[in-house]
Amino acid sequence: MAQPSETLRRNAAAIAPPESLGVRKQVWLVAGITLILACVMATYVEMKPRTVRMGMATLPMAVLFPFVFWLLSNSLLKRFCPGVSLSSGELRLLFCTLWVGGVFPGTNWATAWAGRVGAARYFASAENRWQELIFDNLPWWMFLADSPGVLRGFYEGLEYGEAVPWAAWVAPSFWAMSAALAIAGIGLGLTAIFQKQWAQHERLAFPLAEVALELTAGFDRRRGWPPFMRTWAFWVGFFIAALPELWDMVSWFVPDFPRNELWAIHQRRLIDISRHLPPNTLQVRLLPNLMGFTFLCNLDILFGIWSVYAIAMTALYGMNRTGFSIGLAGQTADGAEILNIFTSGAMVGLVVWAVWVARGHLKRVFQQVRASVSGEEAETAILSPRMALAILIGSLLYLFFWVMHAGYEPHLALLWVGLFAMGLFAAMKFLAASGFPYIYPPFPANSLNLLGTRGFSESSLVGQGLVNNHLLAGWRVPQAIPHVARLREGVRNTSGLIWGGVILGMLVTIIYAVWLCYQFGGIHMDEWLMRRAPRSTLNRIAGEVANTQRPVFDLTKATTWILGGAVAVLFGLLQARLPWWPAHPLGLMLFTLYPIRVYMLNIFLVWLAKFIVLRFGGIQLYRRLKPACYGLIVGFILSLAVGALIDFIWFPDQGHLIHSW
Repeated sequence: MAQPSETLRRNAAAIAPPESLGVRKQVWLVAGITLILACVMATYVEMKPRTVRMGMATLPMAVLFPFVFWLLSNSLLKRFCPGVSLSSGELRLLFCTLWVGGVFPGTNWATAWAGRVGAARYFASAENRWQELIFDNLPWWMFLADSPGVLRGFYEGLEYGEAVPWAAWVAPSFWAMSAALAIAGIGLGLTAIFQKQWAQHERLAFPLAEVALELTAGFDRRRGWPPFMRTWAFWVGFFIAALPELWDMVSWFVPDFPRNELWAIHQRRLIDISRHLPPNTLQVRLLPNLMGFTFLCNLDILFGIWSVYAIAMTALYGMNRTGFSIGLAGQTADGAEILNIFTSGAMVGLVVWAVWVARGHLKRVFQQVRASVSGEEAETAILSPRMALAILIGSLLYLFFWVMHAGYEPHLALLWVGLFAMGLFAAMKFLAASGFPYIYPPFPANSLNLLGTRGFSESSLVGQGLVNNHLLAGWRVPQAIPHVARLREGVRNTSGLIWGGVILGMLVTIIYAVWLCYQFGGIHMDEWLMRRAPRSTLNRIAGEVANTQRPVFDLTKATTWILGGAVAVLFGLLQARLPWWPAHPLGLMLFTLYPIRVYMLNIFLVWLAKFIVLRFGGIQLYRRLKPACYGLIVGFILSLAVGALIDFIWFPDQGHLIHSW
């Protein structure tokens, strides 16, 4: 019996799955170079031709463009030159590196940050009174120094022969990167502690990781086409997504050529339902890649998102129609503000429920922290239990001191960091559950305002206005880390990949974005992020400081916040105890987000399509149609990449906007 067993073992090794082929050292270099080029490309495309908004999601186009390029290029290499093609594990390494480092360019952070670090000094005037009201409390260590040529050259462009004043950017870049690393550390620690709970016990779907796993499967450095290219459903989805965009690009050269504009950003329409509802309550904007990702999401989550949104808009209509408001005289909250308060509380309730569900797992983790268990027996992923807890605590402490020095009083900084960490946790878990790539952590301003800002110091008011998603770096990174852990499950050096990707991606993005602004003038490249948005933020902060009638603690608003948390816990309990309960509580946290309004029609159509498929075709039909979802994603991304390339070559200064909200 020994000989046949040995033969089987050798045969199994000969046909080993692609994941066991290992990652060649050269591929790490390829991944780093690809990340550098991706950050440069994404920054350029957003700021010069403005063809595609490359940084508007947790999984942005800055990541998807180069990934699809390598996926299709590697498919050709596998077919014709298999010896030099990348294996499945190497493609996944490339994707993970791109994701953790590619969330910084463009609208996601870099452009907005660059426009803010010099705005206070450059746009200050006697009319806006910034110098009088807020200059004494601004954390100048995170802003550009007032040196000759630094601000003028950045916003207006350098004169011929002038050099970029890189020294002025060292300090603000260092402090921005340190905050990003702290936030990445929070995400890494939370992932290490909760990943096995989410993947093994709660069995979250991880749709974004599943797409990458399926598309990279079967790359074994042998001759032939990869599996995803050998299914008819993939090509149906591919051409449905790609052909309409490619067809419309002909009109860029032939103006009279007929257009269909099926996926075009210009076809986005606002449906005015009632004067008692905001004009953007319901919008028509179909996005093939979003539908492809969310088709892999569970039905209860999709139903929970659109049904709760419908209920919330009905409630908003009723409140606006009747003039309903809450709060003390002089600081009342209308219907929209009531819903914002409710969702802030719902987010905390979802986190409380998620931790309660994981209590058994957490107990085992902390037992292993005391016993110093590591390796395969550990209840944590990526890191040992002790290292995971140490990184999490250290990162939280650093962010606490960073926020405190940004202006917050110590007790407010502690509350801010606690609420922000909860927001990161919620965004991480529910992105892994839903695949909706526009989920982001809510910043704690709404919750802190419930305390009443009348007792806030002026420095706290300034800090509260400054520390947001535009200035604070790295808040997109934690949502990517659970997917990285999923894609590289059991692989060493994952934590090193995360740290290296964050540092490299952020450094390259800062350098290139700053260089572009000095060459062409920042306010000429993105008038909104470089001029209007920073001025609006600083005007709002100055108005808060000048306001002598700031709100006080309001029990009614606090009760609404608590009610949001209680309803979220109730939804979680109903879902856990009643098998027939149809709605996931995630919708309670999301319905006030702007991306939900933009893409609500997509979510409803995907839910309806998946419901019909499962109801009449069952799981077999669903599995046969899944490759069509991958085709929608790859086809749409490829068509956008072709459009960006056409603009780069033929229309470098007058690009055609083909993708944004």
